[in-house]
Amino acid sequence: MPPRTTPFQSKHCLEFGLEIVSRDQHGNPMVRCNFCTFEGRDKVEITEGGTRKRKSRVDVKYFTKPFTPLNYRSHLNGQHKESWEAYQQMSTSAKKEYFNDKISSTNTLHVHMDLTSDSIEYTIKAPIVDTIIGGLFFNAEAIQEEDCDDAGEDAASAASKKINKLAKQKNNAMLLFKQGERASNGAASYTVVIKNTMRYQLAIDHVGAGMSFKQTALAIGHAKNRAQVPKLAGINDLIVGQYVRVQVAVALQRIGDMLNNDKQVWAFSLAGDGSTHRGQSFFDLRLRLYWHGRLLNLHLVALPMFDCHTAENMFNMIVKLLDALFPKWRAKLIGVSSDGENTMTGRHRGLVTRLVAAAEYNVMRVWCAPHQIDIIAKKCADRIDGGTWIKFAYSYTVYLRAQFNLIIEMGAKCPKKTNRWVHLGNVLKFLKENRRRLMTHTEEDRPDMLPSDAWWTVTYAIAPAIDAINIAFAQLQNRSLLMAQQESHIIALVATISTMFDLELIDRVDAVAEEHENFVRFETMRIRTDHLIILIEDQGSMARDCFLRLDVADKATVLKQIVAYAETLVIELQGVRAERDDSNLPREQDAPPVLPGQL
Repeated sequence: MPPRTTPFQSKHCLEFGLEIVSRDQHGNPMVRCNFCTFEGRDKVEITEGGTRKRKSRVDVKYFTKPFTPLNYRSHLNGQHKESWEAYQQMSTSAKKEYFNDKISSTNTLHVHMDLTSDSIEYTIKAPIVDTIIGGLFFNAEAIQEEDCDDAGEDAASAASKKINKLAKQKNNAMLLFKQGERASNGAASYTVVIKNTMRYQLAIDHVGAGMSFKQTALAIGHAKNRAQVPKLAGINDLIVGQYVRVQVAVALQRIGDMLNNDKQVWAFSLAGDGSTHRGQSFFDLRLRLYWHGRLLNLHLVALPMFDCHTAENMFNMIVKLLDALFPKWRAKLIGVSSDGENTMTGRHRGLVTRLVAAAEYNVMRVWCAPHQIDIIAKKCADRIDGGTWIKFAYSYTVYLRAQFNLIIEMGAKCPKKTNRWVHLGNVLKFLKENRRRLMTHTEEDRPDMLPSDAWWTVTYAIAPAIDAINIAFAQLQNRSLLMAQQESHIIALVATISTMFDLELIDRVDAVAEEHENFVRFETMRIRTDHLIILIEDQGSMARDCFLRLDVADKATVLKQIVAYAETLVIELQGVRAERDDSNLPREQDAPPVLPGQL
């Protein structure tokens, strides 16, 4: 056996197609195989009964001590057989020119794909394809007479044409799913063969990045033209849609297999919410489970809703989905989360009530705590000055967003006031930061739209509470936060607002006594007058000046509104609880302090 310190001989560079690429601190060289660099390793086929067990590698071979011809020949004969045999027959001058005009294989796309096995085959359970992919995602029956395109024909004939057209579109969309052979237990399945792996994976990557089917087809077409890759040719938005349906089916089957793994998953929970996108209603369903030591929060599916948004229709749709995905779901369902809509949380026939009744064991009902806080915060804001304050805030933002010259001059646009609570905080922040410029423009353009000093005073006074609520929103929406940990954040929010306004409970003696002039009272709570004034002045000179310009009656009214807002907010927040009972009221018993996976 040669010694481990056999040095490298320079003549071997030309003889074996090698190249020194670097040296270590001791001067020892690292030698690279140029055949690997410029041609790549030979492709090999793995066949049944063959001696080859693993696919060919695509990395570059580097040699270190001992530098022996035996090691070189072993690598070249095994990884570059044809090229090595041809190289040995060349003259010295031909060997010197052999690698000059070659491009490194790592700089070509082909090194990143296996051209000898450029196909993928999936086997998907029939219920997933028939019920979900080919059923719930299509609406071939919802044809109405007024939807017909041909006004000259009778409605029945036009509807028939529309049905045939939709049926043809569905057949084209499901073209890749082929009926497979039944399993030994009689279960039916579908087989999908993707013959162009690179094009398929690129399409899924582009759609996953948020591109539409048509944009994806155009992007892949541009990549094909720029990179001169013929394998990317021939794609259109129809093919992209076929690919996406296959990917969704594969993902759903993977999730179904996870749920069916009794050793890893003994319980799971669902969270649902309805939404609308471009006029089409969807029901968004999330799945939470414990898998190999990790708590997974998966987006299961967004199902289009073609019928009325009743609890019964949504329940039937979800049951079809779960029966196709995992028939034993009733035995493992442990929790259901939703928002506060009546169709979701109705105590008699709501969606959550129906799902709980369908489960085999007790189910934890959850009403999203951030959604409850959102409702409370909006309700408290709507009550200020009988609703006048929030109505003016909305109308003023609409006015400002239409002032294009002002927007160009400021280089900023007033945020839009929407139903989402956090947007109100952004609006008020913009108004406070740009108050002088906005007031000047409004006074010149529309004096009738000028906010009053009373409105500004209330705005400055409640702004810190709105900021505190927005911070709590961000904390409660943390995916790593457990339901049992939410209560501490809610308690902290209540304490922050109570301390901010210095709220005091009125005891029984004070409740029947005449109100003291040093306090501003509302129902069961009060705040010291001097503390309220300090709170307003702490918001800056603008807030102080607005308050000082008010007369005595307006000052008393404004202070009363601030106290009413603070008290209502604190009392309502104290009742926030994610866990709900069968009547959708706060549940007395806490959620378990451990995860299902820890039991």
